[in-house]
Amino acid sequence: MSTFFYACITALLCSFLLMPLLARFLRRRHILDKGGHRRVHKGFVPSMGGVIICLSFLFAMLLWIPIDSISERRFELAAIALMFFTGVRDDMQPLRPLYKFFVQMIAAIIVVVAGNMYIHSFYGLFGIYEIPELLGCAISVLFIIFITNAFNLIDGLDGLAAGMAIVAFSFLGYWFYVAGYEMETLRMACIIGALVGFLYYNWQPASIFMGDTGSLVVGFILSTSALSFISANGSLPDDVSYKFPAVFSTGMTIVLLPLFDTTRIFILRIKQGKSPFLPDKQHLHHVLLHVMRTHARTVRVMLTGYILFSGCVLIAGKFCKDWVVLTGGIVTCILIDLLLTRNIGRLVRKSLRGRK
Repeated sequence: MSTFFYACITALLCSFLLMPLLARFLRRRHILDKGGHRRVHKGFVPSMGGVIICLSFLFAMLLWIPIDSISERRFELAAIALMFFTGVRDDMQPLRPLYKFFVQMIAAIIVVVAGNMYIHSFYGLFGIYEIPELLGCAISVLFIIFITNAFNLIDGLDGLAAGMAIVAFSFLGYWFYVAGYEMETLRMACIIGALVGFLYYNWQPASIFMGDTGSLVVGFILSTSALSFISANGSLPDDVSYKFPAVFSTGMTIVLLPLFDTTRIFILRIKQGKSPFLPDKQHLHHVLLHVMRTHARTVRVMLTGYILFSGCVLIAGKFCKDWVVLTGGIVTCILIDLLLTRNIGRLVRKSLRGRK
């Protein structure tokens, strides 16, 4: 247990101590994110905090994880490096969405094909068990790309993306620890520490943003960790106390809200005749911001809701069938969307009356 704690503290201290140095450097170089238009912040804020998040994560891993264990994940590390440099390039000068999608696809293929990390079975979801290897690889590539983009798109409010990632990685880290997966637990400890150190400076009003450098890498790590969880949980005997019988839907739980919001946004943009990759302010957190008035309050509500939602689905995953859990989670997301978007006019009017 002490090793996991030290790994987390190492990443946290690196991130906490180096983040202000990076912010100062970016300000001097005028590498800043401008507020206004589709942004919800005002003024100029450094937007490459992901550089320190990634370096802190990697440093802690190299310090506390045996080199032989790290070499086993060399293809994943290569893919993370590809995402990192793509994110840096995008933060310096925005890249076309299709170019980023192409890079994400290459990174996902590296992990799935070369790293042999893919879904082998649906574990009884809709009565489906073992699936062909080619189909499993294709689904896994899409899974990684979709989660990476979903996490990238929720990075719209101060502290939201980092907070949700900490919650997700904390659950995964605890489960891997209980299940005896030491390497995975250490990875979760390292990324949690790096994110906590960053969150101190990213809470509203943020002095630095994660940027695409951080959101792409963290989203990518989250997607591969979710794949590892699904495979590890699915391979356990049924009589193990910490196994979730609803294997597939439980793995989806940790990313279901971001996935739903991304799917919802893509559909809305296409219906409006816009590119699905065009940034706007139609995300759930933007809608909720109209009612909550402040970043901090909105993020607290979002994180609390995310924890409660994930907790309920995880509990259901222990007792219900896979399709029931997944269907229930999707229906809940739809109801949340209806509650916010269909009644937003009434909620905003009530909020405005409260200000008078």
